[in-house]
Amino acid sequence: MKTVILAEKPSQAKAYADSFSKATRKDGYFEIQDRLFPGEAVITYGFGHLVELDSPDMYDEKWKQWSLEHLPIFPHQYHYHVPKDKKKQFSVVKRQLQSADTIVIATDSDREGELIAWSIIQQAGADQGKTFKRLWINSLEKEAIYQGFQQLRDAEETYPKFEEAQARQIADWLIGMNGSPLYSLLLQQKGIPGSFSLGRVQTPTLYMIYQLQEKIRNFQKEPYFEGKAQVTAQNGIFDAKLDPNETQATQEAFEAYLKEKGVQVGKQPGTILEVETEKKSAASPRLFSLSSLQSKMNQLMKASAKDTLEAMQGLYEGKYLSYPRTDTPYITEGEYAYLLDHLDEYKHFLKAESIPTPIHTPNSRYVNNKKVQEHYAIIPTKTVMTAAAFEQLSPLQQAIYEQVLKTTVAMFAEKYTYEETTILTQVQQLQLKAVGKVPVDLGWKKLFGKERDGKEKDEDPLLPKVTKGETVTVDLQVLKKETKPPQPYTEGTLITAIKTAGKTVDSEEAQSILKEVEGIGTEATRANIIETLKQKEYIKVEKNKLVVTNKGILLCQAVEKEPLLTSAEMTAKWESYLLKIGEQKGTQGTFLANIQKFVSHLLEVVPGQIQATDFGATLQEVKAASEKQEAARHLGICPKCQEQEVILYQKVAACTSEACDFKLWTTIAKKKLTATQLKEIIQNGRTSQPVKGLKGKKGSFEATIVLKEDFTTRFEFSEKKKTNYKKRTRRTTK
Repeated sequence: MKTVILAEKPSQAKAYADSFSKATRKDGYFEIQDRLFPGEAVITYGFGHLVELDSPDMYDEKWKQWSLEHLPIFPHQYHYHVPKDKKKQFSVVKRQLQSADTIVIATDSDREGELIAWSIIQQAGADQGKTFKRLWINSLEKEAIYQGFQQLRDAEETYPKFEEAQARQIADWLIGMNGSPLYSLLLQQKGIPGSFSLGRVQTPTLYMIYQLQEKIRNFQKEPYFEGKAQVTAQNGIFDAKLDPNETQATQEAFEAYLKEKGVQVGKQPGTILEVETEKKSAASPRLFSLSSLQSKMNQLMKASAKDTLEAMQGLYEGKYLSYPRTDTPYITEGEYAYLLDHLDEYKHFLKAESIPTPIHTPNSRYVNNKKVQEHYAIIPTKTVMTAAAFEQLSPLQQAIYEQVLKTTVAMFAEKYTYEETTILTQVQQLQLKAVGKVPVDLGWKKLFGKERDGKEKDEDPLLPKVTKGETVTVDLQVLKKETKPPQPYTEGTLITAIKTAGKTVDSEEAQSILKEVEGIGTEATRANIIETLKQKEYIKVEKNKLVVTNKGILLCQAVEKEPLLTSAEMTAKWESYLLKIGEQKGTQGTFLANIQKFVSHLLEVVPGQIQATDFGATLQEVKAASEKQEAARHLGICPKCQEQEVILYQKVAACTSEACDFKLWTTIAKKKLTATQLKEIIQNGRTSQPVKGLKGKKGSFEATIVLKEDFTTRFEFSEKKKTNYKKRTRRTTK
């Protein structure tokens, strides 16, 4: 009897191997010995997807070149292939799978993991005549892994997830392979060069950013006027606002409103109408899902969604945190019990031993067995990191680990309690309101220090002691303000927007579906969607804000007449049926037939839509940006030959004269220089200001970059900077 365990990647296979009694590494697999497997047993692995769907030209030579005449691209059957760089490992996996009596699918415990596993098994021709089991775990700790292998599920329980995932994969392929050439070729006919790609999640995500950007661009600031009062009481002064708040378009209108209430701008007597103090409390933040963690780390560290996922994956593979690609903020009572058992260790790591954590009963805000399906919230494992191990982490990983630990420990701490005092002041017929908040017990907030939970604004001001009926002096002022445009998306706020995309569709049924599946995309793919939009140059990041490029704007203008491509509604319709496939209440055939109908609809209506769209204004902006970019490439007369120009290329600035060998690298000391800095070096022989962020063997430094007589560069330090750099160098080398 031979058992073959199929892992998703080498690091996962290594974690499994380490959990057994004995493991021997071989080329592409591990031989293992353990009482759980009395016969021969091995662990082999993929590199994620070892097999991919064939490209159109692999079905038919006519599909090699894009042509409107050859659309639609509808293969009769869908085939897979092994990419060249993965063939060696696939041959190892294939040999092991074919020789197996029992195959244990041990890829990630989600829909995508099922797709990876069964695609490999089927491509290897090992899907018949064998026993199939499924490992389903949330942690790579030895204990959790071993327990999972003791409690293997029948693979047929989760096989429908593969059928669901494969249907989604083929549908995405159909949209991309037909929609991308369709729009690209039609746009080229309109004089718009380049290629454009479409995607079921990618395109509505891009359109969301575009819509908000257009809203901001077209926003017209409007002035408005509102009132503010300074109230002087016997024991102090405090600010108050009109209750209810009132705004007017002009100062005259606001003063007229005050006059109606029997008051005027300036000082006048008033009376304390009511003083109410109420004790309130706030629970600690919910536990993290991947999306909420990505949003948090973007807020705290401006980290991209991809960077957060990769950092989190490393902590998971290091066995310090639970499975990252989770969409729930809940845990079960089982996880709660082990967290409670290790609470003192978590507190010790956080140096928070003095903070009380007396709550030892599960709270439904965090613990709900019914709301945990495949994976629970991101929490620490039983393995608590040492200080030495923590020091080896990247700054982002350190921040993630601390955030997860603090949020987890906060679940056991007391609520944050405070007294909220509300003072109502009467001036004639006008009522004013002031609210002050006084902390009574910081509770869980002590864990977060100055950072708190990142959601609260500055604490409300302290209010002086006043009594009901007290006479006060009220100084009313009229303030001029302006309406503000909405804030652009960051990667953090976009992740949240994608997850709540149901709010952007009108259909109640679509909203319901999107709420159930938690928006468009999945926890595992949303970061990749954002990265894809960057790589396709549809969006860019400027000061942590997402900006749609001219190329992205052109695509959005092209698709905006096709609502199923611009809204989350198509995903709602897809997910509705995909869930049926997963529940074995629907079939791949029916689903893919409907996708083909949609593609045929696009082929019929999109040519007319593109023809009727005016891209003139955007094309002018593209042309102006191109001319500006081209002008920026011209850096000045060559300092060596003094005849020809120096032109900026991707990695080097070079003289255009064939007889001149002058070159200036655009990256110096691992710092990519700006066109302005390069121009200064060429025209003036030096940068006008010290360049920051240069990196040497001893660390980062700043220096003026100077062009030497032999036309190479050197660094010039100010005396102060030179001294500091030497000191830092000495410290580094100790």
